[in-house]
Amino acid sequence: GSATLKTSDGQDHVYYYRVPATAPPAAGSPVLFWLHGDGGTGDGYGAGFYSNTDPDAAILLTPSGINKTWTHAADDVAGLPQDSQFISLILDKIIAEGVACAKVNPKRIYLGGESRGAYMPYYFLQRASTRDRLAAVTVNAGLIECVAGDASCDAGGARADLHSVKTPILHLHGTNDTSVSPPPLPTFTGGGEDWRVFYPMNLWSRNNGCFDGNAGGKNNGVLLETFSVSGHTARRYNLSAWAASCSKYELLLVDNGGHVINGQESRIWNFLKG
Repeated sequence: GSATLKTSDGQDHVYYYRVPATAPPAAGSPVLFWLHGDGGTGDGYGAGFYSNTDPDAAILLTPSGINKTWTHAADDVAGLPQDSQFISLILDKIIAEGVACAKVNPKRIYLGGESRGAYMPYYFLQRASTRDRLAAVTVNAGLIECVAGDASCDAGGARADLHSVKTPILHLHGTNDTSVSPPPLPTFTGGGEDWRVFYPMNLWSRNNGCFDGNAGGKNNGVLLETFSVSGHTARRYNLSAWAASCSKYELLLVDNGGHVINGQESRIWNFLKG
């Protein structure tokens, strides 16, 4: 089904949902928000998750950004579509009312996205009305950029208050991603090929005792798994060398991989629901 919500600027936003037939837990169904990239919409998006989320009675919720894109802002910035407010309003609605008569478990709401939609989780972890409501997030080829006037966005780590939540983060990236491709930070070159775990994930891991900003040792991540993605070597790391609790910061890096790492719905969902 689908529904529409109006933001404070008077603009209508639409979101789509899939409620599986699987009997939900007594506490209510988990929910996965999955956000499209540039040029996409939420209509029919995220079908690759069905075989993973349906058995867990998880509701898949796929909003559409205005003009098939997303405003990259944590705050409501004047003159820009209020996409972050839109997601916040959906959270209010589904927690209070459920989705199509299906009760929602407010402690099991997950959010992720791809490409331009993959920037959004980092904004929602900073926005006051959303940052404490997400059980875990996934970023598939996204970063942080702060637009002028966004008082709730910090991309450099200067404001610890904006990066204090303990939300688990899974970040996926290809080393040859030319669409979302920051260079390795000079401090970290030569310290291991999993340098992308440091930014932007380090803004949160540092505040929770799982990163100290040095190039070597525990910051390079613990290798959990090596496998193949489209003929390229993929490596999955976490920061559990710091402490068991630091396993919640996880990186999936594909050597010579391009933009958006496909076919990872099972790994994404297993991380989120865990």
